[in-house]
Amino acid sequence: MIHFLLSVSAMMTQAPAPSDDLLTVAEASQYQATSTSAQVRELIDRIAARSGILSVTELGKTFKGEPIPLMVLANPPVSTAREAKQTGKPICLVMANIHAGEVEGKEACLMIARELALDPHHGLLKDIILVIAPNYNADGNDEFDEVMKNRPGQDGPARCGVRPNAQGLDLNRDYIKLEAPESQALARFLTEWDPHLTIDCHTTNGSYHRYTLTYEAPLNPSGHPAPINFVRNKLLPEVTKRVKAQTGYDMWHYGNFNREHTVWETYSSQPRFGGAYQGLRSQMSVLSEAYTYASYNDRVRCTHALILQTLGFVAENKTEVIEINRQAREEVTKRGLDSQPDDIVGIRHLLAAFNEPAIVKGYANTPGLGGERGAVITGEHDLGPPKDYSVVHRGRFEPILSVRRPFAYLIPNPDGHAEPIIEKLRQHGITVEATSGEAIVEAYTLTKIDRDENAFQGHRTVTVEVTSRVERRTLPKECFKVRTGQPLGTLAVYLLEPQSDDGLLTWNFFDGQLEVGQEFPVLRVFTETDLNP
Repeated sequence: MIHFLLSVSAMMTQAPAPSDDLLTVAEASQYQATSTSAQVRELIDRIAARSGILSVTELGKTFKGEPIPLMVLANPPVSTAREAKQTGKPICLVMANIHAGEVEGKEACLMIARELALDPHHGLLKDIILVIAPNYNADGNDEFDEVMKNRPGQDGPARCGVRPNAQGLDLNRDYIKLEAPESQALARFLTEWDPHLTIDCHTTNGSYHRYTLTYEAPLNPSGHPAPINFVRNKLLPEVTKRVKAQTGYDMWHYGNFNREHTVWETYSSQPRFGGAYQGLRSQMSVLSEAYTYASYNDRVRCTHALILQTLGFVAENKTEVIEINRQAREEVTKRGLDSQPDDIVGIRHLLAAFNEPAIVKGYANTPGLGGERGAVITGEHDLGPPKDYSVVHRGRFEPILSVRRPFAYLIPNPDGHAEPIIEKLRQHGITVEATSGEAIVEAYTLTKIDRDENAFQGHRTVTVEVTSRVERRTLPKECFKVRTGQPLGTLAVYLLEPQSDDGLLTWNFFDGQLEVGQEFPVLRVFTETDLNP
């Protein structure tokens, strides 16, 4: 395999050498191997035994019932969400191995946990609470096979795990439907701990370029703009400079070239993906995508640097980070309590370009994305000399369908059909209440229903079109109310709107109640006075 990225490992600022029994599998193998789930747990236990500031717990259980280890690093130590919030420090979650063949985040997380846990005077822990889930997809992690089978084209390690969990689900497409126990456990964590920032570690292939790692802020513009703008416009540019100065590694926004190298295009804004989902929760998020064609050593070290520099920036700006989080949650709540006609929430979005062109670092002799994504690189491959391309940067989204934010959604449940909907909303952390009486409601009528011909993640996803009317109704005795005047109110809109590009209807939760000409079984109420008028 051709290693076409310059290795700059020797330029890294090294922490004091750990004892042999605290080395990660990556380090101990000279970056030829990665850890099993048992080895992850064993190393965590050895680190914890020598640390007074590391609390070890579980995020939850995998589909096979295996523990998902969770490390909490704080000085003074804390072990619960309540204790963490009482410190007044920003809470940062770093998660890795959601796709279990993408292993560098797992190994980098273990290195960082060791470095901080054994240094109680480390400056970071004065200013942040750090929670690490290094092996989120523990079941997939242990489905070891040759890297050329499980991660074709990836430069090491020799063997690694697989992308899906034991259910065959891609956990980074499960944030809306929450089918996997891993996803449900993560949603509980996000609700209970409410982290100010999440770093989600991945690996990507795609177009040939000269970045050791690419990254992205939350992409769905319906999320509160303050956390998104802070990550995109302040955190990521500064972290990029610091990682470059520290290591020599180049990083930039996630994307791929078109075949002509005239466009650089990012991925989806749909909240089935973690970054967009966390943005709709008003939480900051950084997607980290180490470059699969870089060496395993470089991928681990660059991910390590990105994580530490990001955490350092949050620590330095802790007052602003905390205030942005507080303000976003309060503003989302207030909008729902005081619904206004001009408060519009986008529910379908279109990829759009930034106003200014961007310079992207590539190579002269390579095509763009066409035919390259996921390709196995073997033998001689002449990438040519480095070449910088001026491109249209399609890295943002604009709404193409929006709705007015209602005061509340009403979900009648006379026959129990709504119970899976209510359960799913509560799994997301959304408050659901019982209600009754009369209301002036907006009701949708289904005019078109399209089902995807092919299954995706075990579902034939659904898209509908609707018309609406406003009328007075007597609600059934059993009916539920979902106010949008709550911190997750925007997420509730995305989940419950029938025309949303990634709501509960998309994932078949309403399938038994969909028929053209019939009413969609969720009603909208615009103001509080429309309830029991």
